Amino acid sequence: MELINGVDALRWAKEISKLPDGCFTIAFFPYSRKKGVSSYRLKTFSGCKYRAQLPDERFSIDSDNLFLFYDAEGSPKCCYRILIRYMGFPQDNFKLKRITWL
Repeated sequence: MELINGVDALRWAKEISKLPDGCFTIAFFPYSRKKGVSSYRLKTFSGCKYRAQLPDERFSIDSDNLFLFYDAEGSPKCCYRILIRYMGFPQDNFKLKRITWL
């Protein structure tokens, strides 16, 4: 499986989202702040676009720790950056690449 640096993957996602038909696929472990644990099952979204923080969103943590995106239906989503495990991009036909963070 191909590897990609996490910082590079997030930068690609932001740049691809600027294109009219540009989107990406993302897979991550969801985290419950109420329970204080992450899921052991990956959640995957296709047809995603990067987004900026919405005016009505307030985070109790530093927003630099979060990755904000819209899913294929246009619903706003977010996840902890460090819990992103795979991303796919159109130039590789959305083949998922493993994200490395260190």
